[in-house]
Amino acid sequence: MPDPITKLTWDNAALISPRYAKTLDLETGDLIRIAVSEAASTPPPPAEGQPAPPPPPQPAVRELEIAVLVAPGHADNSITIPLGYGRYSLNNVGERSGFNGYLLRTPNNPHYIVADGKAVGSVTVKKVGRKYPFSITQDHFSIEGRGLVREAPLEHYREDPEFAKKIAGDDELPAKLPSLYTHPPLNAAQQWGMTIDLNVCTGCSACVVACQAENNVPVVGKLQVSHGRAMHWLRIDRYFASEHGFDQDKGELPEDPEMVHQPMMCQHCENAPCETVCPVNATIHSEDGLNVMAYNRCVGTRYCANNCPFKVRRFNFFDYNQRPVGKKKIAGALNIYKEYFAPLTDKGAPDTIKLSKNPNVTVRMRGVMEKCTFCVQRIEEAKIAARVRAGASPADNKIPRDSFTTACAQACPNEAIVFGDIRDPESKVSKMKLQDRNYRLLQYLNVNTRVSYLARIRNPNPKMPDAHKIGIASPNEKEEKM
Repeated sequence: MPDPITKLTWDNAALISPRYAKTLDLETGDLIRIAVSEAASTPPPPAEGQPAPPPPPQPAVRELEIAVLVAPGHADNSITIPLGYGRYSLNNVGERSGFNGYLLRTPNNPHYIVADGKAVGSVTVKKVGRKYPFSITQDHFSIEGRGLVREAPLEHYREDPEFAKKIAGDDELPAKLPSLYTHPPLNAAQQWGMTIDLNVCTGCSACVVACQAENNVPVVGKLQVSHGRAMHWLRIDRYFASEHGFDQDKGELPEDPEMVHQPMMCQHCENAPCETVCPVNATIHSEDGLNVMAYNRCVGTRYCANNCPFKVRRFNFFDYNQRPVGKKKIAGALNIYKEYFAPLTDKGAPDTIKLSKNPNVTVRMRGVMEKCTFCVQRIEEAKIAARVRAGASPADNKIPRDSFTTACAQACPNEAIVFGDIRDPESKVSKMKLQDRNYRLLQYLNVNTRVSYLARIRNPNPKMPDAHKIGIASPNEKEEKM
């Protein structure tokens, strides 16, 4: 799972601020050597007439070689190292991942190390001169002028409660946008949708883990992630916002930034661009508003992924559920790994791995596209239960209101994700979509997404000395603030 802040996978790193990295002439991926020497002990003076005691032993030096990751917002002149990595006693998934930060810890300094001259004599950081490859799922920091994350200060929200609908030109769109295509009739009694409140989302990624466990999303390993082949159906996009603008293309990084998170899954567009380009109708629309996948039809053209404006479709380049995570390199110069070289691959999964899969969800194979399904297996289970309750009587077979939800919504500790029947005006999701903060992404493309977001409201304590420096990610709000 990617780290919610750094988006680093499979490794830990020495996190440092951009200013400190510039001082040490470092950039992301550079290897450094950190040496921590204990303070030299001073022997007591000898008693009168006694010989001088032998000199004390040289202070112990603890060393760690670790790669650097430049993290905007990190404190200057300090280094943060996550613990729990670099161990050799784990299984083949976590074996030899990252760097062992415990090598720098002592009983007197278990949590932080400061060269105070008492317990620690000195801390030195030197550039080794080599690189270490990271697998980072998101390396851009800005929303780049698009109205993806929408937020405003509390004062502006009170002045204009409808501000979220006026960002990215949504207020200039005609009432009905033209379209060359028509979607199938959405005539089911219940229509499914989702709302995500950005005000309470903390980016904890509990939804990502729940989605992976519920839908048998495979673990692909560091090598495949570095090739852009991460398989998570749900990702957490992270953006930075600072008081002053920054151009990452010119090497500029945000100073003292605020951070915003945005869960991004399949938006289940009613006018889905992916459906119109599939040559075999492998991705289609259901009568209750879901953009569903027929895995047996998919021939792997990947046209749908190219045409998806949200980039939430995942392709199985290998049988990830049938092969171990790639770690055994057999040709270093060619970057070939045993697990992905056909003649040497040992395919097959042990029974313990098979038993970990959700039996209600298909395990996908090589050459198949997959994506978020709104946990269609849960929807179908609820439909079956409703029919069983109704029996042979002509009673209403509708699923009771808010009687079930998706895995991501169930796992969210802050209830930021709400799922339900948008045709029912009394459902929780319908009431949330009526709020003035509600907006949908890429409205100008006329995709009519079933997922909407509630805009974020900034309300810093005015007594804080840097309250006026709070950054706003939304482009229109940022221009007004500047």
